Amino acid sequence: MKHNANEREKQQALDEERRQTQARDDLQATKDQDFYTRLGLHGPDEDRPGETFLISVYSEHWTHEDLEAGETNTRDIELDRVTVNADDLERHGQGYGVTEPSCSDPRMSPDIWFSSSYPRQDRAYFEQDVQKYYSLHVHEVNGQRPTSQDYQRVADLVGARFDHALRVSPQHDQEGPDLCL
Repeated sequence: MKHNANEREKQQALDEERRQTQARDDLQATKDQDFYTRLGLHGPDEDRPGETFLISVYSEHWTHEDLEAGETNTRDIELDRVTVNADDLERHGQGYGVTEPSCSDPRMSPDIWFSSSYPRQDRAYFEQDVQKYYSLHVHEVNGQRPTSQDYQRVADLVGARFDHALRVSPQHDQEGPDLCL
């Protein structure tokens, strides 16, 4: 009889511990969801919901003769009007080395592209002295023609810097003075 009472007490203690653990987990999940909701996200692994970019990447191949003539005849399309998310855009920007915007201010032109400053150092570069440069063109952001804010967002993602970048307004209410002027 004493054995059954001990078993029952152990089982009750385990059940109570499971309930407490579940209650803590539920509370933490609610806090986590509230955090992501305040950011406008549904979960931890999301960028802006539904953010898509329609892009193309072009390349130019330059030889010494092309450089002397000031013109190249070799142009290729690396990506042609491909829809990507922010992570893929960042990856393509880094992969193709595009770091230079085509103008100094995203408000200056309705059509901005981003280009590589240095040739890709691949086999053709070392063996045939062919310099390959890339340009990334953004045709649409979320199905719309890109705005200056969109170009600023793309620049931030690919690591390019405008000389006169847009100041992005904060998405939250400021509780105190802005000490970062």
